[in-house]
Amino acid sequence: MPKFIQLLGVAEQAAPNCYIATIIADEDDNGTYETVAYGVTPEDNYGIAPEVKAAVTEWINNRQPVSPYVPPTSEQLRAVTPPITRRQLLLTLFSIGITEAQIDDALVDDVEGLIEWKNASTFERLHPLISELSGHFGLPPEQVDSLWLWARNL
Repeated sequence: MPKFIQLLGVAEQAAPNCYIATIIADEDDNGTYETVAYGVTPEDNYGIAPEVKAAVTEWINNRQPVSPYVPPTSEQLRAVTPPITRRQLLLTLFSIGITEAQIDDALVDDVEGLIEWKNASTFERLHPLISELSGHFGLPPEQVDSLWLWARNL
């Protein structure tokens, strides 16, 4: 079982009474200490959570600095957006009037892009091919984000 060793810092999260605690812990209980980020939520009472929560409460009560919550940037959110399937992508593009033939035409001079397009079974939001195609069709990143989220439900 992991062992909590020391609290190094606390940062607020978007949800009330939730924090990211930077701690030193022996995660494998083998005498090797590691610095890790540990999510603290009010309902977590398992493992080392009670010890970490108590340390965070003491930290706050002693008026130690708590880093304010900083929402993730659009790029950070895009980086963790789950992939979609080729089928989902094709249906989404069709819904906004872009056909597979138009994609093929757009990639006619990009052999590697065409290979990716024709053979990939899933697509990552930040893959260069997606950026290339969205630029070619005049789709701003925010629109691609919305379409991507919509596609995940198809």
